[in-house]
Amino acid sequence: MGSLLVVLVVSVIVFSWLRAARRNRERWLQRLDLPGSWSWEGHQGRLELSGGFSAGSYRLLEPGVEHKGNWQLRGHTLELTAKSGDMQVYDLRFFDKGKIGLSRDGRDARVYVKTPSNVVPLRSRSG
Repeated sequence: MGSLLVVLVVSVIVFSWLRAARRNRERWLQRLDLPGSWSWEGHQGRLELSGGFSAGSYRLLEPGVEHKGNWQLRGHTLELTAKSGDMQVYDLRFFDKGKIGLSRDGRDARVYVKTPSNVVPLRSRSG
């Protein structure tokens, strides 16, 4: 009977911890607010992310070059997988609301600023 009580207490603690961790991650993702258009600060370039808070499709525009594919956020790592199958992995740093940094291999660091949008998402009638 005593071991059953220990298992029950440990299960409740683990469940509570996992639930709190998931809520914290969701709050962090909402604060990041990655979907949208991001301008490369001080340069000609734009990163457009669409989809959910942690994955979707992207379009990377640089002078004379355009890349398209899918993106996914894993921890603090942003993975951009081009339609050709090439993957670029960036460390994501959150500076402030609407300002992020992406660095790759410790040498290519960029700061992106979110472009304000006047589009307001509407809730569907079914939800």
